[in-house]
Amino acid sequence: MALQTITDLFIGDLPVTVFKSILLNQQIGAHHVLQIVCRMDVLEDMSLALGEQSKNFLGETLTMEIQSLEGFGTYKPLQFMGVVTQIKTIKGHEASNGDEIVITAQSPSFLADDGYHYKSHNEVSLSDIIGKTFESYDTSKLSLDIRPKDDITIDYSVQHHESSYAYARRLASQYGEWFYYDGVKLVFGEPDSEEISLIYGVDLKEYQLSLIPQSQKYKIFTNDYLTNQVQEKSTSDVSVGLNGFNAFVSDKSDEIFTQETQFFHATFNDAQVQNRLDKLVEKQRKAIAVNQVKITGTSDNPGVKLGSLVKVEGVNYRVVKVTHTNNDIGDYENHFEGVTSEDSTYPLTDINSFPKSETQTAIIKENTDPEGLGRVRVQFHWQKMLGEMTPWIRIVTPHAGGDKGFHFIPEVGEEVLVGFEGGNAEHPYVMGSLYNGTGKAGAFKGGANDIKALQTRSGNKLVMNDNDGSVTITDHGTASMMMDGSGNTSVSTNAKHTTSVGKNACKLEMDSDGNVSLDANEKLKITIGSSTVELLKDGTIKVNGKTITIMGDDIGIG
Repeated sequence: MALQTITDLFIGDLPVTVFKSILLNQQIGAHHVLQIVCRMDVLEDMSLALGEQSKNFLGETLTMEIQSLEGFGTYKPLQFMGVVTQIKTIKGHEASNGDEIVITAQSPSFLADDGYHYKSHNEVSLSDIIGKTFESYDTSKLSLDIRPKDDITIDYSVQHHESSYAYARRLASQYGEWFYYDGVKLVFGEPDSEEISLIYGVDLKEYQLSLIPQSQKYKIFTNDYLTNQVQEKSTSDVSVGLNGFNAFVSDKSDEIFTQETQFFHATFNDAQVQNRLDKLVEKQRKAIAVNQVKITGTSDNPGVKLGSLVKVEGVNYRVVKVTHTNNDIGDYENHFEGVTSEDSTYPLTDINSFPKSETQTAIIKENTDPEGLGRVRVQFHWQKMLGEMTPWIRIVTPHAGGDKGFHFIPEVGEEVLVGFEGGNAEHPYVMGSLYNGTGKAGAFKGGANDIKALQTRSGNKLVMNDNDGSVTITDHGTASMMMDGSGNTSVSTNAKHTTSVGKNACKLEMDSDGNVSLDANEKLKITIGSSTVELLKDGTIKVNGKTITIMGDDIGIG
């Protein structure tokens, strides 16, 4: 027989004293849904248009408390606060149910499921990220309890095409923190320590224990590009420390799933890569373990609460799902599901739960990498209005390596195309640069695509012309060297041209004033056919030729 209860139900300030049925579905990592069915004449003036009064319930706060009528002092009441999200009026005068109004309310967590948002955080703690994510919502309706078990500082976290609720739910899964609405507040972090005992045959009508072996042999690895090493961690290295059925099922799982599987996990690169990977793999392994033993049961104790502990036959389980029902005569019952509480790891942990993104364009904001790795910081267009940017990210280049490579770093303010490792929005890299309306190809454009060129911001450029086959190298001062495509080469300078060999052992200088200077440390020799002029370091000058002619108005020999 169901427990006899009394229900206090309010929509705003309006008490609802008569109803046909109540159904409340609650589970971790999801919005709760309450459905109340009432006779239409309880909430409506039947002389008015259909739904004329009940329509005003939309958006109102709904509070409900169900408690025992039978004096069970140890039974705690069921409490729920939600927001009315749907009103359905049913005309069924000739049907068995008659005219009805169905009121649907959801946990106020749905207020944060208000559409897609974009935001990023650099080196911010997990608790601060959650606090900032929900700070703009009405705290009179959506109360938060933020107490992460492992309040780590996250190097770069991205809310990408996600509602605030979806973002928080993913972070909970990604970092192994509990996330659920307990009927009054939204919990992120340590679950409730409250415990109730259920006694079979008293307030526990029936229960079932399920043993579910799952694959738990994984080797998870990541690439640490700062050290150019692969870091890895095996779940077999993790000590779970469970007993009883949990230990038994884990052993059976190892017998059933004999092969160790491997998968890649992208993580931020810094000195803590291995330590961070170790912690994440430990959480993932323990999450698998707690899901291998589950209890389901039917109870009439309204104190069975999502996230809290229930003790059955001396063993504690944490409630992860519960459905409450009540009717017009107060017959209350609940159906619950729980996992072992031997370990407090969040059952929905998935360390590979990351935000996904296609390629995006961005603007270069910083390009002087303090580590000398040729990285840049970029700002996506959605980050501009928020004043945010990425951490230092790598650039795809045709060739790279120690003291070699193709070194072209985009300039600050240039537009680039950004890709993401494995589609992970938290691991961007620059794929290349883009022309746009304020940064055009300019002089390099051509109808036949004849011009291939390189040019730096100061004006240094290399131009290859496929029309005439020429190659021209020009510096900022317009000094140039041209190969005309016909086998001819010319060098042109505005001020002075110097050709030097062997650290000025030999040097030729020509300047714009018409001066030519030719210097040699040892010997200068000019040869034309069999004629030579030779100047030696010791002052000797040798002139050799068939005929030597010296002409001048005044010739002096000394």
